[in-house]
Amino acid sequence: MPHQRLTLSLGYDVVLAGDFAGLQGELQACLPGSTRALVVTHPRIRGWHGAAIEAELSGVEITWLEVPEGEAHKSLETWRGLVARMLEARPDRQVPVLALGGGVVGDMAGFAAATVLRGLPFVQIPTSVLAAVDASVGGKTAVNVPQGKNLVGAFYQPRLVWAPLSTLDTLPPEELRCGLGEIVKHAIIAGGDALSRLEASGLDLLAGDKGALATVIADSVRVKAAIVERDPLERGERAILNLGHTLGHAVESVLGYGAVRHGEAVAIGIVAIARLGVLRGWTCAGVASRVEALVGRLDLPTRVPTGASTDDLHAAMGFDKKRARGMVRLVVFSEPGKVRLESLPEAELRALAELGVRA
Repeated sequence: MPHQRLTLSLGYDVVLAGDFAGLQGELQACLPGSTRALVVTHPRIRGWHGAAIEAELSGVEITWLEVPEGEAHKSLETWRGLVARMLEARPDRQVPVLALGGGVVGDMAGFAAATVLRGLPFVQIPTSVLAAVDASVGGKTAVNVPQGKNLVGAFYQPRLVWAPLSTLDTLPPEELRCGLGEIVKHAIIAGGDALSRLEASGLDLLAGDKGALATVIADSVRVKAAIVERDPLERGERAILNLGHTLGHAVESVLGYGAVRHGEAVAIGIVAIARLGVLRGWTCAGVASRVEALVGRLDLPTRVPTGASTDDLHAAMGFDKKRARGMVRLVVFSEPGKVRLESLPEAELRALAELGVRA
């Protein structure tokens, strides 16, 4: 497939590519003279794609740095070990860090790149739908701590995002669906006919149709990139990209990182905020029903799984990093394309938790 290129004013390109062919040329263009690279991944991803990376980067000395797989390992402990191994490799400040994997790998590798030698060049190579449309674009890097998800990290923009769609062939169905949760979020933010296009292509997406996936991934990246360009440090507008995340992050924290996939948790959060919006008069009932139906049609959950109590979810949301002066900013929508922030007292988040748990 021909490459689709988005050039961001933040100083890097996002390239949707068919496979890894052309990556070396792109690296030389944005990082001239690089002859070494630190590639962060986990063992399964290296088994699937390591040979292709080595073949494409034939003139580059690669140091492989493997981290454990899964959200449960996106921790300060794993980050410390990764930083130690990076330093053992004795890089200089021109040696790039390549994150080959999903959002967990990208977040940890990016945070390590931001801190080793006070900043090594960073390149995202997302291998999942979720990473391609969300984690790889925008420069957020972080790890989880017991108090909550992504509470320790840094804003650190990559030099390049290279998204090879061939890697999606290795995704199990549940991981493919997981990425669709963030795509629903971007479609709601985009407005226009974005939601209709997603509704029309649902079956093709679930079947892994490359053409359909390429279209919705490109649409999502454009939505996120445009917002991030205007607000790279999340001082204002970028906060709307947290639609569904207040409850979603609480679900992940309460049930244990990895028990519910991130995109699934976001889908649960989107449905719950739509339900709360109807009760509060923020959201049209028909729009909320449409969104919930789409989430269900994409085989994503619409309620919190058993095992998370309202009390626990309420407490977890109270630690959300978007809180200020006893208030939490919720991202709400009246209809597609009309998304805004509403501030609620932390005590009133119980209603959101209850609506997330309700069948």
